[in-house]
Amino acid sequence: MKKIFFLILLSGFIFLGCFLGVLETRAFLAPRIYVTDLKINEIKDNQIKGEFSVSNSEQYYLTDLNYEIKLFLGVLFEKFKLIDISVSGDKFFVTPNGTITKTFIYPYPKNIASGDYTVRAQIITDRGSELGWKDQKVSLKGENKFLDIVDSSSKVLYGGKEIFPSAGVNILPEENVIGFFKVKNLGNEVTVTPRIKIFQRQISMPLVKEYQEAQITFAKGETKDISLAMPKFSAPESYLAEVKFYKDNEQISGIRYFRWVVKGEGGKILYVKLDKDYYRAGEDVKIVIDLIGPADASDIGNGKLEVIVYDKDNNFVVKTIQDVVLNSDLVSLEITTPVTKDLIYPIINVRLIKGENILDDRNIKFPIFSEEAKGLEKEIANKEKNKIYLIYILSAVVFIIIITAIFLLYKFKINKNK
Repeated sequence: MKKIFFLILLSGFIFLGCFLGVLETRAFLAPRIYVTDLKINEIKDNQIKGEFSVSNSEQYYLTDLNYEIKLFLGVLFEKFKLIDISVSGDKFFVTPNGTITKTFIYPYPKNIASGDYTVRAQIITDRGSELGWKDQKVSLKGENKFLDIVDSSSKVLYGGKEIFPSAGVNILPEENVIGFFKVKNLGNEVTVTPRIKIFQRQISMPLVKEYQEAQITFAKGETKDISLAMPKFSAPESYLAEVKFYKDNEQISGIRYFRWVVKGEGGKILYVKLDKDYYRAGEDVKIVIDLIGPADASDIGNGKLEVIVYDKDNNFVVKTIQDVVLNSDLVSLEITTPVTKDLIYPIINVRLIKGENILDDRNIKFPIFSEEAKGLEKEIANKEKNKIYLIYILSAVVFIIIITAIFLLYKFKINKNK
């Protein structure tokens, strides 16, 4: 148990280092979002159907949550071998101290070796943060045609050095990095195609490039060294390469990841949290924002955080600007600002700015959940109806006055002519 706890703790630190592009430990408290009650309902036709619950122990609404389904070979944590990851496109919110249930259908690679596996449902954000998870053991049948990626052999080659594949070596735009690993063919001769996807920071973030390399033939039982030159990018960012092998458009290997960081000015808004889903005129909007500086962990001095609140119709409500330090430290800000009118379905636009450059920009539309918010929505709707009725009444009154004035003027002219 002590070993498992240590591995879990270590994986948390590694993830933080991967996100920043450097393996440094920092005081970082991830939002308390948990997965509970993971159930596998059916395994049939290379599909796993299941459901799980998501609980939010925060006092805030956390924005743009998502989830991923991971498949590991094996049932012991310390011996897990990553086979596949599927990211859901189903973004959602969870109310403070609330719980919701999500269902999923995950098609697993049909070429895997038959045996015992672990399915993991894990909450992620659209900024790549991995939060709570739950594992479930399953027995799967496959076609036993999978290539074995030797995890211990994986490394990034740069400047004559061998670097841990997820460490995120800092490079200049014109410099070269190579992803290296060994692959063993456990079956008969096979010809496969390496497919590579390059993401910003994490696989739930934007896809930068997707391509494939030349085909590779493995003899029966052969182990080969694979070296893949990573593409060059000029934009400062932490890049994550995902490598899989395919045959006849079917996945025939597990996944290998490589990370590197292009040096330069940058920053990311990690979390935007809101304390309520509605506000009455005169109340304070409380927004908590977590952000961090450049992916290369350099210090670029001060920047500005601009926060603008809009109503559901994109009408301006309030704006605030605050100075922030942009370096390798996580910055958490609590911004409190009053609103002058009732607000539901708030839209929060947050921009991280350095000089004339916008380093990051997030625009988040919050739904409503609470009974208070729904009640306020009815009040606002009734006020709008009353305004419309008042306009109709005033228009009618004005119309009657005009008609009366015309009639009296007409009658006066007739009498005058007599």
